Amino acid sequence: MDKDKHSLEAYLSEIGREKLLSDDEERQLAKRIQAGDGRAVDKLTKANLTYVVSLAHEYEHRGLALDDLISEGNIGMLRAASKFDGSVEKRFVTYAAPYIREAMQSAIEQQTGLYRVPRNVADPKAEKKRSRALSMDAPIGGSTELSLGRVVPDKDASVPDDALEREMLMQELRALVSTLDERGQRVMSSLYAFDGNPHTMAETAEAMGLKRERVRQIRDKAIRQISKLTKNTSLKDYLNA
Repeated sequence: MDKDKHSLEAYLSEIGREKLLSDDEERQLAKRIQAGDGRAVDKLTKANLTYVVSLAHEYEHRGLALDDLISEGNIGMLRAASKFDGSVEKRFVTYAAPYIREAMQSAIEQQTGLYRVPRNVADPKAEKKRSRALSMDAPIGGSTELSLGRVVPDKDASVPDDALEREMLMQELRALVSTLDERGQRVMSSLYAFDGNPHTMAETAEAMGLKRERVRQIRDKAIRQISKLTKNTSLKDYLNA
């Protein structure tokens, strides 16, 4: 168990060093991919491996180990990368998310023996298969309101683009904040809810033993530094809103 944990930590450390791509870089890679350049596929996927990990955490404790979920998600992302042509106005992770989720969900279903059977099929074999299948609509845990279909994500469900865009922005922001000095990291992590709990400037100042105006100065300096490091206009707009 400790060995597996160490291997996963080493993997996360390795992929965390990959440079994030700008919009222009993704579009250039898309052109190369459509021309059959396998190295472009490799570069595009490597730059976004941390996103697969973030999605894998959503599917934990559902019958598949985290490292297996990551492996399946990586396969899904490779499939998406090979089809990415940059023609749609969205970042690659937004485009790839449904492929990644589908790969993870399919692996969970195979591992746990869950599968959906069409209801309107007049086929004895299908009926036999349906009788053995665990219904996605059947109540579980003695509840009349909670069904398996409500706790297992639907791989065909669409993922809101806004949520994915925000998730992508936060992923890039975390990476850029890690290049700041210690105070800059603490201020940005607090104000932008890296721990999941947003804090006000006054709360951040109190926690750090600083005056509120000093926290504002540190934040403004951090935003200027980050703006110089990124070409992502959406991230710049988000920080300066």
